[in-house]
Amino acid sequence: MDLKTLKTFSLAGALFLCCAVFAGAVSAQPAPKQYVADFGAAFTQATVTKARMGMLGLDLSVGKMIIDGLSVGIAVGHDVVSYRKNGEIHERLAIVPILAKAKYYYAIAPSMSLHASVAGGGYQTIPHLGTDEIGGVSRAEIKPGAGIGLGFDYWLFGSHGFGVEFEYHFIDTGGEDLFSYCAARLNYSIIKM
Repeated sequence: MDLKTLKTFSLAGALFLCCAVFAGAVSAQPAPKQYVADFGAAFTQATVTKARMGMLGLDLSVGKMIIDGLSVGIAVGHDVVSYRKNGEIHERLAIVPILAKAKYYYAIAPSMSLHASVAGGGYQTIPHLGTDEIGGVSRAEIKPGAGIGLGFDYWLFGSHGFGVEFEYHFIDTGGEDLFSYCAARLNYSIIKM
C-alpha cells in the first residue's frame, strides 16, 4: 500500500469516526421527563480559618428534567474538606451534604453543554479533630446551608456524559462567619427515560 492510499484510508477512517461520535451525540442532551444521574469525585478544600489541606469528596445526584434544560432532584455526598496527619493521628473534617438541587443545562453544541446549579439543605459535619475547631465547627451536627456550581458536560451516544464542575458551599454554623468550602469535581452522568 502506497503512502497516498494509506493517507486516504486514514482520512476516511477519521471522518467516519467523527460522524459516528457526532451522530450519536445529536440527541445527547437531557430532555423533559428524563432522569439524569451524576456520579462524581472531587478535590474539596475548606476556605475558612485553620483549615488544613483538602482531600477527596464523592457525590451522587439524581434529577428529573421538568422542562427543556432544567432538572430538579436530590444530591448527597461525603466531602473531606480539611485533613492533616499529626504523628499517628489523622485529623480531618468531613461534610455530608443532603441537598435539594436544581440544575440548568445550556447546550453549546449537539454534544456539549454548560450548566449552572443551585442547592440547599442540610450539611452534617463530622469532625475528627484535635483540640482546634475549624471555621466554627468543633462537633458533629446538622446545619443549614446552600451551594452553587458551574460546569461543563460532554454527552456521548445519547445517554452517557463526562463533565467537570466547580462548586462553592456555605454553611451557617451559628457563629459570626459562614463555614465555606469549594469542590473541583469530575462527573460521570447517565440519562435514563
